[in-house]
Order: sequence, then structure tokens, then C-alpha cells
Amino acid sequence: MSNATEARELELCGKVELRIALAEDDKLQALLTTYLPPLLLKLGSEHASVRNKVVSTCQHIKIRLAGNQNIVLPVAKLLTQYKENPNVAMIRHFDLMFIQQSVGKLTSGDQMKLLPVLLHGLSDDAEKSTCATIFNLFLRLLPQLRIPVRGSKEDGELRQELGLDQHEKDAKFVSLWFSKLILLAVIRSTASGITCPGLSVQEYEFLTLNGKQETWDSAAEEGLNLTQTKLGVLVFLASGAFTDDERFLPALFASGDTNSRISGAGEDMLKRSTMSLEDPEMIGGLLKTYFTLKPALQTRLLVLLTKSATSTTFPVQTVKIVQQAIRPDDNTNLPTKGLETMKFRNALFNYMNWVSRIASAEDIAQVAPQLVGFLRDFIEDQGWPIPHEKQDHESASLRALAYETLGSLAKTTPSIALDKDLSLVRWLFRSLTEDRSSGTISVSIEGALSSLLNIFQPPLEKEILFELRSLLLKYMTLQDDEAVRSGRFSAARWANRCLEYNDVVGRWIDILALGGRTDERSDVIEEGKKGLDPYWYRLLSGNRSAPTDHLFLPAWSELVGTFFTSQSILENSSISNSMKSGMGVDSVSVFGNFAASKINAFAAAVTYCRRMLLLDALERSDMTFDIDADWERQLDVLFLSDKPARHIMRTHIKSVDGKAVRVFLAASFEGMLYNNGNGLGECGKSLVDVLSLAPLNAASDLTARVEELLPPVKSNNVATRETAAHAFGILAAHPRNSTIFVERLAKSLLSGIMPWSSAIGSELNQVSGAMLALGYLLSRFAFYGRLHTLEVSLIQESVDIALKILASVRDSTLKEAVLNFLVQASAAGVLTVERIEKSPMKVDELIKILTTDAKKGNEKAISALGRLSLAFEENSTNLSSIFTTLYELHELKEAEVHFSIGEALSSSSSCWQSDVLLLSLDVDSDFQGPAARPDTMESLISKLLKDCKTTKPSLKKASGIWLFSVISNNSQHPKIQSRLRECQSAFMGLLSARDDLVQETASRGLSLVYEHGDTALRKQLVQDLMSSFTGTSTQLKVDEETELFEPGALPTGDNKSITSYKDIVSLADELGNPSLVYKFMALAQNAATWTTRAAFGRFGLSQMLTDESIVDAALIKKLYRYKFDPNSNVQRSMNDIWSALVKDTSATIDLYFDDIMKELLESILAKEWRTRQASCAAIADLVSGREFEKYEKYLGDIWSKNFKVLDDIKASVREAALSLSMSLTGILVRQVEAGASVKASSMLKEVLPFLLSEQGMESSAEEVRAFATITVLKLIKKGGKILLPFIPDLVEKLIGLLSTLEGEGIEYVRLRAAHYNLTEAKIDNARTTAVSRSPIMEAIDRCLDTLDEPTMKELVPRLETVIKTSIGMPSKIGCSGVLVSLATRQNFVFRPYADTFLKVLQKAVLDRNNAVSAGYARACGYLARLASDYSIQGLASYSKRLYFEAEDEVHRQISADILYAVSKFATDRFNAFASAFLPFTFFAKHDFDEHVKEQFEKTWSENVGGSRAVLLYSTEINSLAIEKLESPKWTIKHSAALTIADVVKSSGSEISLANATAIWPSLEKALALKTFEGKELVLDAFVDFVKATKPFWENDKTVAAQMKKISVREAKRNNELYRPHAFECLGKFAELRTDIDMFDEVFGMISPLLEESTNEDKMDTDDDAKTGKLEEAFVTNGLSALFLSLNVKSKTPSPTSYLPKLLAISKAVCTSNKSTAATRMAFYERTKGLFDGYCKENVKAPTTDYGVALGLYTLLDIASGSGTEAMRIKKGEAAETIVRAVKGGVFGTADGGRQVVVGEMKRMVREGLGIERSPQAKEAFGKVLRGFE
Repeated sequence: MSNATEARELELCGKVELRIALAEDDKLQALLTTYLPPLLLKLGSEHASVRNKVVSTCQHIKIRLAGNQNIVLPVAKLLTQYKENPNVAMIRHFDLMFIQQSVGKLTSGDQMKLLPVLLHGLSDDAEKSTCATIFNLFLRLLPQLRIPVRGSKEDGELRQELGLDQHEKDAKFVSLWFSKLILLAVIRSTASGITCPGLSVQEYEFLTLNGKQETWDSAAEEGLNLTQTKLGVLVFLASGAFTDDERFLPALFASGDTNSRISGAGEDMLKRSTMSLEDPEMIGGLLKTYFTLKPALQTRLLVLLTKSATSTTFPVQTVKIVQQAIRPDDNTNLPTKGLETMKFRNALFNYMNWVSRIASAEDIAQVAPQLVGFLRDFIEDQGWPIPHEKQDHESASLRALAYETLGSLAKTTPSIALDKDLSLVRWLFRSLTEDRSSGTISVSIEGALSSLLNIFQPPLEKEILFELRSLLLKYMTLQDDEAVRSGRFSAARWANRCLEYNDVVGRWIDILALGGRTDERSDVIEEGKKGLDPYWYRLLSGNRSAPTDHLFLPAWSELVGTFFTSQSILENSSISNSMKSGMGVDSVSVFGNFAASKINAFAAAVTYCRRMLLLDALERSDMTFDIDADWERQLDVLFLSDKPARHIMRTHIKSVDGKAVRVFLAASFEGMLYNNGNGLGECGKSLVDVLSLAPLNAASDLTARVEELLPPVKSNNVATRETAAHAFGILAAHPRNSTIFVERLAKSLLSGIMPWSSAIGSELNQVSGAMLALGYLLSRFAFYGRLHTLEVSLIQESVDIALKILASVRDSTLKEAVLNFLVQASAAGVLTVERIEKSPMKVDELIKILTTDAKKGNEKAISALGRLSLAFEENSTNLSSIFTTLYELHELKEAEVHFSIGEALSSSSSCWQSDVLLLSLDVDSDFQGPAARPDTMESLISKLLKDCKTTKPSLKKASGIWLFSVISNNSQHPKIQSRLRECQSAFMGLLSARDDLVQETASRGLSLVYEHGDTALRKQLVQDLMSSFTGTSTQLKVDEETELFEPGALPTGDNKSITSYKDIVSLADELGNPSLVYKFMALAQNAATWTTRAAFGRFGLSQMLTDESIVDAALIKKLYRYKFDPNSNVQRSMNDIWSALVKDTSATIDLYFDDIMKELLESILAKEWRTRQASCAAIADLVSGREFEKYEKYLGDIWSKNFKVLDDIKASVREAALSLSMSLTGILVRQVEAGASVKASSMLKEVLPFLLSEQGMESSAEEVRAFATITVLKLIKKGGKILLPFIPDLVEKLIGLLSTLEGEGIEYVRLRAAHYNLTEAKIDNARTTAVSRSPIMEAIDRCLDTLDEPTMKELVPRLETVIKTSIGMPSKIGCSGVLVSLATRQNFVFRPYADTFLKVLQKAVLDRNNAVSAGYARACGYLARLASDYSIQGLASYSKRLYFEAEDEVHRQISADILYAVSKFATDRFNAFASAFLPFTFFAKHDFDEHVKEQFEKTWSENVGGSRAVLLYSTEINSLAIEKLESPKWTIKHSAALTIADVVKSSGSEISLANATAIWPSLEKALALKTFEGKELVLDAFVDFVKATKPFWENDKTVAAQMKKISVREAKRNNELYRPHAFECLGKFAELRTDIDMFDEVFGMISPLLEESTNEDKMDTDDDAKTGKLEEAFVTNGLSALFLSLNVKSKTPSPTSYLPKLLAISKAVCTSNKSTAATRMAFYERTKGLFDGYCKENVKAPTTDYGVALGLYTLLDIASGSGTEAMRIKKGEAAETIVRAVKGGVFGTADGGRQVVVGEMKRMVREGLGIERSPQAKEAFGKVLRGFE
């Protein structure tokens, strides 16, 4: 059976072979089309004989095909067969062989059909040898694929059309090989195993078909151009045939190509790509490919990897990338030095930064140590710390980036930096101080150091801590000559972040930063301050230590010991030794650590120790003390004024190591004495503060040195004297000092005081100091209970001199010192009534003197009065006098004075039970002063309560302050406790005061009452406060002097203002309008109400409102609004109250949301501006962050009322409304930006119609309109598809808004443009530009981008109406822009409406404004892209009508603009209707208006290949021109004539008979027109026509005769401008018409005119005067015409017979004064031409006349040497032709007279030659002489 099958198959093959062998060549293609595919199919036969037979037949076919190159095989069938037999290699081989043979011969359509077949199944052949050939074949056919416009419907369907949606595997395969193709760089080498960067050897061979050189040789038959192929592939990839995933790799590789076209296409695709960079497989492939890529592409890939978190999960590859870049194995693939290297390393470091930030802890731990090492190597290889060579900016920037990257990496893996020797940190600190690469490198190094800070979070290991301390101290004390720059800032910063706050070394570093140098940088000082401040330390360190933990603070004893005893800061550290040198003091000196410039830090160290001592006391106690930003001030306040706090501090100091206290006191003492008593900083204050709390034994070491304080006591500095005197008093009075010693000191001071009366200057200061010291000495001696041991006379003497000085002293400083003496002496009981009475001054006199000073506001005098009262009995008249004096001081204005008065009242009434005196006790003793005075206290409280209710402002203010002071200083007094309820009432009454101080006093007074009251009192107080808060008004009790308004609040115009009730009544009487009283009182009442609310809660009142039972809707809704009151005081108060009342703000607002919203919407339009303003702010806050459903029902109301307020009369209300609008807009925009959702749609339905209404964008209020517009623009920018339903409305409104928002003055400026040196066109151009760049236009474009078909259908009628009804120029420009955008961006959905709008624009384009008209014309061009053929033809007809029927040039300009726009923006459509457009364009480009002409010329030149193109449309052009020659408009007639002339010019040098026949009638008709400007062009064309159509007029005698008639007729026209051109053309015509002799006719016409023109006796008249160039042209062209009209070929009469006439007229012209250089030049040229012609034609004169020859020769004027060089050359040439003519017999053949003429001629030429200097002219003259030979 198999044999039979074999035989049958062989028989079939034999028959096919025979038929092919016998076939004729013209039948072979049909035969092969039928039989070749089945024949090749037999290659799959199981029989070898059959296969061999087929192979032999194929060989025969190849031979036949070689001789018949035109045969095209059935490629499609063969390709299908190839695909259907994947496993039969022989079939595929021969199929492919024959496919390649014919594929290039297919039509482009057939080739394009093969592409899908080639693609399908390609991936299945990946491992087969034929795959490369098929891929190459696909690349060859790819250019035939028509790629649709990106984004079009066709583009979206391309993937489906190519079948790639069903063959995704093939699409991925092809895109993968496309990416490899992009990397391909052809290596011109025949060696095996070669490749290029990015490709393996196998991939390179695949793309080059096993290394065939001709594969990528475009000169080869089947070769490809690599660049063009890559570009084609990228275009294909960018189409819709591929997904973003598939095109990503090729785009990436293309973006790094050196060819800008390829890289640009790649960049474009990458920008549009939505490819995820988090695909592990893809990233892994990229990392694998990275090492084979070129450096430029590696850079590009690194940039991309820096955006991929997944890329950080490949630690091995990451290390390898960095290693290859910094420590490469070889140098074969490194970036070139310069910019490429910079870019590469920048990308590399940025990628390392990315890895450090994004990689997981596990991955980063693997890579960070190695990467840090590589970066250190990179820096050190450049030279470290000093670079080997000077670095340019780029290199320095790279080095800086390396430092930064190193820091980023090191911080991710703590173990890198936390080694025991801190090598990396040391390396960075050394780099910081020694790296000289650039001035800004320190910023990067400091950044790297900062990156490591978090690694060193305390607590640290002991060894690391020791090394770190050592390192920081080293760089904190590094000398300037040891470093390039200071590392002190970084050292201080590290100390503050890495060493705990209780670390003494860390604080020492801060002390050095604060004052270690005199010229320290401000940032170092600031860092030192922060390190010493526990509040800042906690902030900077992340609050690592709790503020209540006593270990948070440094151990005080250690701190003092370290700072002031030269104790080694670091045990066994050489660093400590450097701190003991620099001053000549012993090792125990407190200045041991403050050598040289470090002395500046001494005061800071002392002050810091004092604060830590006091702070530590509070921290260890139960007292709550918050360490906040103001903790230092609060600490000082507690120290000075809080009795419990001082007790805690005193107790704590007693518990502290006594030695440390003594060292600190010694340090403070030394600091105060330093610099000859001028002291260091606040050392004296620290000494006094600690002494005042220290136990007796603490100061024992200093008592013996008290006399050392005398220099500072007598200092010229007031503060120094005061502090030193205070310290002197405490130390000198110390029990350790004997009474004798103290007496000696006192006497010494007294002796210093004695010369007070004569002392001046510094002596007076010494007296003042001594007086101060004496007061402190005696008072402290009394506090210690030792006063009785002193000599009585000494005490009396001291009192006497003090009072004596007080009585007569004039110096204020000394008086202050005396008053201080009285204060101290009175408080301590030293100043008694007895001693006063024994003195020169009596008690009454003393009180009087003090009263006088007190009334001047002297606080010392007031304090002295208060303390002096201690010397009197309770019911004494002196005591009453003092109280009376103090009460009378209420008129004083200074608030501080009133607090002093309050303290004086307190001490006067409670004596030593008052806190005022108890707090002044600054020695360790149990001093007991006079007891309290209960009756006095009772009367005092009664008096103050009464005065708090007075209507007199000054008294009311003073009484409130005094009452507060008395209560605060005597809070536990029974009399006060019993009357707290009354005190509360008094303070409540003061809340409504407008004075902030009174309000604060009242508020703090209420808090004080609340604090010291019982439960019932507290409850009552809360009820009173709430009543005051929720009430609508505050009762006012007034009399004439009651101050109702602030001075200046209501000015009257005469530099006065209404302030009191009396002023209101006076004004009302003056104006005769009593109602003014009520109006002003209403104002005052309202002010009082809000003042009360402002005070409410400001100073602690809110803390009383902790009872939640008072919370209800009525309170909450009002309180919520009050929180946003414009008055900052009210606002602050309300927030405090809210915080106290509302524990959960969110829950409370949710509960009362509707109540609050209704209240706010009602009050937003209230009468009071502050209510409206607060409501706006409250609504903004209320809706912010709330669910839309909460306020959805209120949204419309909110917008509506807000826009009303947006136009409020008060600016601040408008601002609040604007802020609310912005909040609402932000909410809306965020919803819209989040995408299409039900919530966003609901909001838009509510808001957008409102924004577009008369209340929004069309509002009459400018602010409302502006904000509505801005809001709409924001929505459009973020909206996208969700805005679709609103787009028709939006576009319509926005177009109208373009005109609305234009400045009102623009139109005025336009109308008066000339006055501003402008033109209307310039202004309109600027307006057009403004519209096109307007954000509104951008918003419109965004709207148009989202259009779909239903929305477009709705938009069209709206847009049509807008175009027809728009009035403003910007809106019209906007309409044209919209049409352009629709035609370009939305051509698919807009196409059905293009015809409609093209029709609409035919009216719109006629706008009076040129810019608008041009804009609509441009839109016509874009619309023409989409319009139907019928509409295009209609547009062409319309343009023609517009042009030909125009009454002025404006419509013709519009026609030009339309045609140019169509040709430019719809070129294909223009070309499709070229026959309709081009003839008209050609005609119109001859218009006389420059703009019209220019536009039509541009249209013609940009759409026509050359001048010969005119012939294609000559019939249409001629037809149009002939028609328009009959036009009644002269402009059209003339344009038609010029058109015909141009047709002739464009027809070339030879015009066919047919064309000539067609052109002549129109040309003849054009020539018949009367003369007009430009007709000379028609005349020139006539001459060209005669020249180009000789066969035409030779065969038609009628035409020839008519031509002659026309030439003569035109020459006879009388137009002075036209005649010279007519003469010129007449001459040229006569020269061309060798068939006729025109000389007589021409001579008869021109000669008289020339004679008349050259007649010197002729008188010029206005009518016939010819001047200048016109006359020159007339004469020159006339003479030329005579010469040219002489026909040398004429036989009868002889052409020489006219020479005498010619000579005569030439002589008349050339010798006249009208002859110019141009005329003579023409004469020379025409003479030469004429006699050249005679000689060529061998003309012989029938008679001899050598005189003519000599006459013409003479006219050449050779002998004179006149004229320019060119003229003299022309003379020689003309003379040479005359000589030849003489010799040739032109003037006769007889010898008679010839020699004479020749001799004369020679003479003349020799004379000319003799004076000639030009070589060229000499040569010409020489040629003349040679001609005689």
C-alpha cells in the first residue's frame, strides 16, 4: 500500500513539475499560485523519494524565478501553510524561502494583511531557528501598518483588529523582542560570539539573523535601517495594540537611547504608562539586565528603581550594583568622565538613599554595612579628608551626596555606627572639621551625622557612652588652628540627643556651647540653650524621660562638683586635663574649668545650677509643676511669691549635700566679685536666691569674706549695688559674725554715707550702695534676733542719717536707697516710733514725705508706707493717716503701682501674718513680727467691696486690684474667709470692665475665691458665672463720670471723643436729639455684654465649670459660636470654657449637630457683624471632616447665605465668608477628586447649579462672582467624568465669564490706543493671548476632554447660541477656542456637528473685530477637518463670495484668513478640494491689500510644489480671471489682470500651442484695461508670452497683428508712470518680432517725445514736468526701444538705412543735460547689441556712410576717460563692435574716407587708453585697437 501511495505522490509531483517546466513566463505566476503551496506540502511526506522530488522541483522553480523577477508568489497561502505546520521543518523552510522571495513585491495593502498572521503563534516558535526570520520579516512589513491617531476609536480597536487580544502571549513575546531591538547596536565584525551591551550572544544573533551584516544595512536589498526601524517599533508600541505592561520595557530602554528621537518617544510612553513598578518578576528581570546595559541606560534604570519599593527586596543585586559602580571588576562598561558620570553616580546615590528608606529591616541589614563601606571607599579614593585635587561644583555636589547617602544607610542598621570605638562617627566628625572639598560640604556631613542621632538613644552601653563623651568633648574644645571648620554645633547637638539630661558631661558641653567662646556662632549658642532647658531637651529627645522622674535632672551635687571644683569630667581621660589650665589659680578654684575664653560660660553654669537646684526641689515634692516653655519664669515667680514653694525649696536645700551648697555659694560669690566687682552675669542673683533659702551653716565659709562685697556694693551699676547690698546684709548679719564685727561694718557704712550732701557721680553711687547695705545689714541682724546686741546709738545714728537724707535729698538714686532702708528697717522693727521721734524728723513729717512720693507713683515710697505702718498701734491716727493716703492713690494710672498699694494694704492690715512680709524673710531664723489687726482688716475689706461697686472708673479699677491683692496675700485670714461671697459678687461686677487688667484681676479674683471657698460657695459661683454667660445683656449702673467707651472709640472731630455718660447727654442736648442717649447706651450695653464674655474663662474661670449637668443644647449651640468670636479674648475664653464643659468634643457635636447648624444658619445673617463673622467661621469648622450626610440637607442653605455674607458691608465678615467658602470648596473638591461617587454627585447637584446662578458666577457682587468662579475652576480641575451632566452649563457660563472678568478699562484703552502709542491690533492680540492662557480657558478645555456623545448632543445648541449671542471680544475668542478644542480633542463625538458649526461660523466670522474674525477663521480651518465634502465645497463658495462681493478689504481679509486656516489645519481636506480652492487662491494672491495678498500667498506657497503647478489649474484660473475682468469693481478687475500675467510668468519659457490658445484671450482682455498701478506686470507678461509662443503667433497672422497693435497702443498711453515701462516693453516686443520692421513706427512715436524731453530751451510746466528717476527711465527706455526696434534681419529696406536717424536722436539725447549715467549705459549696451547683430547677420550697407560710424563712435566719448569703470568697459565693448562693423561693411564697402575715420577712431581710443588706469578697461580699449589690425 505504501508503495502505491509513494508512486501516486511521485506522479503528482512529476505532473506539477512538468506543467511548471512547460509553462510560458506569462503563465508561470498563475500556475505557481495554484500549485506551489500543495507542492511544498508534500515535503511532509513520509517517503524520502517524494521529498527529494519536491526539493528538485523547488530548485527548478528558483531558477525560473531568477529569470522572472516580476512574478509574485502566493505569500499569504505560504505563510498560512507555514503557521499550520509547526513541526515539519522542511515545509516551513521552503515556505519561508519563497515568502521572502516575494513579500517585497506585494502591494502595501497585501503586506499589511500579513502582519496579524505573522504575529499569531510567534511565541510558540521562540526556540525554533525560523523565529528570527519571521520576526525580521515582521519588522520589514511593519512600516506598512497604518497606525491610527492616538486616543482615537480606531486606536482603541487596533489590538482587537490585530488579534492580539486573543494572542496575549504573542503580544508579550513581540514586545519583549522589541525591547531587545531597542538595545541593539550593530557591530560591524565577522567574528563569532560578538554582541552589544544589553544583549546576550544568542539575542544578538537572533536580531541580526546569525550575524548577517546585510540584515541592518539599508543599502542591501532586504536590509533595514536600524534607527528608522526602532522609531517605527516605538510608534507601534505607543498605539492601542499593546498594553502598558507590554510597552514598559521597550519604552524604558528607548528613553536611555542616545538618539533624541528614540529617547523622546520612550520618555513619552513612560510618562503615559500606568505600569506598576512593584512586580517582583519584572523588577528581577530589570536587575538582571542592568549589568549588561550601557551606563546611560543604567542611569535611567536606577532612576526608575528609585520609585520601586520591590526593587529594595533584592539585596544581593543591590550590593552588586553599587560594587560594580564604585569598585568595578573591569573598566569596559563605565560611564564616560564628565556629565554622564555625574548623572550615573547621582542616580546611584539616590537609589541607595531609596533603599535606606524603603527596604525592610531584614533586607537593609544585609546591604547597609557593605554599602556604607563602598561609600567610604568612594570618598576616600578622592582624597580624605582633603581631596587629592581641587573639585569642581559637580564633583563636590557628588561628594556631598555620598556623605548624605552614607548617613541615610548607616542609620538603618545601628550596628554599623554602634561599634565600641565609634569609628564611623569619628570619621564623620573628622570629615566635618577637616574636609576641604567645598564650602558647603559641611551641610551634608552634618546631615549624615544627624541621621545617626536616633541610633544613639540613651541609655547607651557604658563603653560606648565613655567613647562618645570623649569624642564630643574633643570636638567641643577643638582649637581653630586644628580644623577647617568648627564641629561645635554638631557636638552640642549630639550631646543633647545622645546623652541623657542627667548626664553632667552633656550639660557641660552645653555650657561650653553657650559661652565657651567670645565669637561663638548663634546656632551653637541656641543649641546650648536648648540642651540646658529641660523643656526643649524633652522636645528634641522625644520626651524619653518623664518630667516627674527626679532622675530626669542631673545630680546636683555632681553637677556643682564637676563644674566648679575641677573634678575630672572623664575619669582616666586626657580630655579632662585640658580643662584645668589657662588661669593662675589653684586646683580647687571655682574657675578651674573656665580657663581663657571659657570664663564666658561661668555665669551660665552658675545660673543653670541655681535653676536645677530649685527645680529639683519641686520635682521631688508633691507640688505640681509643669516644665513647659515658660518654666523658668514660673520658677522665679514661685520662688518670689509662693510660700509653699519656698518652703519646699528651703527644705530641699537643707537635704542637699552641704559641701555642694557651699561650693555653689562660693562659685556664685566669686562670680559676683569677678572683674573688680562688676561680676559675671547673674552670679549675684544666684548667690542671693540660694542664700535666702540655705541653712545657716551653708554660708559660714563666706561670712568671713563679707568685706570683699564692699566694692560691688559701691559699684556704679544700680543692679549690682542692689544685689551686692542684699548679699552683704545676709552674710554680714550671720550669727557666725560677732556683734563687734558687725558694728565695725555698720560704722564703716555710716562713714561712707556721711558725705552724702556733697557727693556727686561715682561718690554718690558709693553713698547709695552704703545706704542699701546698711538697711539690709540692720534688718537681717534684726531677723536673726540680734538687734538688741548692737549699740543703741549706732542704730539711732543710722535712722537719723536716713531720715535726714530723705528730708532733703534730690538725687533719685540715693532717695531710692533711703526708701529701701526704710522698707527693710520698718519690716524688721528697726524703725520704731521712738527712734523716729528722736530723730530730726517727726512721724507726721515722715508720713507726709512718703505720701508725696507715693502720689507720684513711687513704689518704694508706697512699700515704705505699708511697712512703716507696722510701727503703729492698730487704732492710732498715724495708721489711719497711712490708710487714707493709700486709698487716695486710686487716681494713679500705672497698674503695677496698684499691686504695690495692694501689698502695702495687706502688710498694714495683717502685719507679719501677710504673705508679703513672710516672703521677704530671707534668712534662716524664726523672726516674729507684729500680730495681725482684725479690725483694720474688717474695715479694709468693707471699704474695698464698696468701692468695687462705684461708678468712678479709676476707683473701681484700683479697688478691684487692691481687693485681689489683699485676698491673695491674706487668703486664710478669718475676716476674708467670712466675706468670700461678697468678694465673689464684687469680682463678678468687674468682669464687664473694658480694661484687660481689671478683667484679669476680676477673673483671677473669682478663681481665688473659688479656690478658697467651701462647696456651697463654689456651686453658687458657677451658677452666677453661667447666668452671666448665657444672659443676653449686662446691667449697667451709671452716673455722669461712668466711662462707657474707650477714649478715641467715638471721636467728635475736635480732637475729643465720647467716653462717659455725661458726654452722651451733652451731645444729645447739643444736637437736639434725645434718642441718641438710648442709642449710645445700647452700644455701651452691647459692649459690656461682650466684654463680660471676653473675660469669662480667660484667666482660669473655665476651670470652675466642671459640672456636666449644666450642658444642654441651648448652651452648646451658643458656646460653639462664641468659640469663633472675632474678639480674641472672647474666643480664648470660650475655648477654655468649651474644654472644661465638653469632655468629648466629637461626640457632643454629633449629638447637637442639628441644633448648632440651625443656630449658625440663623445667626449668619444677624444684625451684629461679630455674630455674622463668628457664624461663618463656626460653620466652616462644623462641616470640616464631617460626613456629608450630616449636613447634606443644609448645603444649599449654607452656600446661599454664605454668598450673601460674602458681599457684607464689613471687611472682616467678608473675609470670614471667604474662608468658609474656601472650606466648602475644599470639601467639595476633595469629594470630586476622590472619583465618581453618590456623595460627590449629590454635592455637585446641590452646589454647581447654585454656583452657576445669579447668586454665584453671575452675581453683581465682585467678591461673590470671583469666588464662585474660582470654586468652579477648582471643581473642573479635579472633577473628571463626574462633571459630565453639568458640562453644557459650565461651558456656556465660562465662555460668558471670559468677557465679564476682563478689566473694564481695556475697551477704553483700545478706543484711545493712539494716545498710548499703541494700536488696536496690538491690544487685541494681547487680549487674545490672555484668553488663550486664561485659567478659564484651561477649565473649558478640561470640560471638553470628558465629553461623550450624549453630552455633546446637549452642548451643541448651547454652544451655537453662545456663538450667536456673545458680545464681548474675549467670549468670542473663547468660542473660537472651544471649536478648535472640540475639533482636535473630541473629533470623534464632534464630527456629526462640524457642518452645523461651519455654517454658523459663516456669520460669526464677519465680526467687526479683526482678532475675533481671525479666531473664527482659524476655527473654520479646524472644523474643515471633520466637515463633509458638501460643507467644504460650501465653505469654498462662501469664501469666494466673500471676496468678490466685498465692498472693502475687510471681507477680503476674512476670506484670506479662512482659506489659509483650512490649508494649514485641514491640509488633507484642502488638497482633496484643491480644484475649488487653489484657482481662487492663485487669483486672490494678486490682491492689492497687503494683508490679503500675504495670506493668499502663504496659502498658495504652502500647498503648491512649484510654479509649474499653475499649469494644472490654468484652465480654471483663466476662466475665473476672464470672468472677473468684467467685474464692476476695479480692484477685482486689476487683480484678474495680474492673475493672468502671473499665469503667463509661471508657464515657463515655452508655452504649448494649446495653452497659448487658452491664455491669449484672457491676456488680450487684461491688456485692454486702462492703466493702473501694476499694469506694467501685465505688460511684462505680454512680452514673455510673445517670446514663449512664437509658433502660436507665427501661425495666426491675426494674433500677430493684434500683438503689434497692442504693443504700440500701450506705448502711446499718456500715463507718465506707465509710459517708461511701455517703451521698454515696446522695444523688447520689436526685438522679438523679427518678422516685421517696426523702426519707422517706433521712431515716429518716440523720437518727438525724446526731442521734446531733451530740448534745453523747453520751459517746464506743472503738467509736463518730468523729474528724477521717472524722467531718466523715460529717456533711457525710449532710446533703448529705438535701438531694439531696428530689425537687423530686415531685407527691405536695408537695416542700415535707419542709422542716420538713430545717430541723430542718440546725439540729441546723449549730449543733452537730461542724459544720465543710466541713459549713457543703455546707449553703450544697445550700440554693442545692435552692431553685434549686424555683424552676425553679415549686413552690408548699399551705400557708404562712414560719417555715421564716426558719429556713433564719437558719442561713446572714449577719449575723455569719463564715467565709472563699468561704463568705460562698456564704452570699449561698444567701440569694438563699431570697429568690427566698419571692417565688415556695415557702413559701406568703399574705401573712400575709411582711413580718415579709422585714424580718428584710433586717435580717440589711444587717448582714452593713455589716461586709463583700470586693467579691465585697458583690456577693452586694447581690444578696440587690435580690431583695427
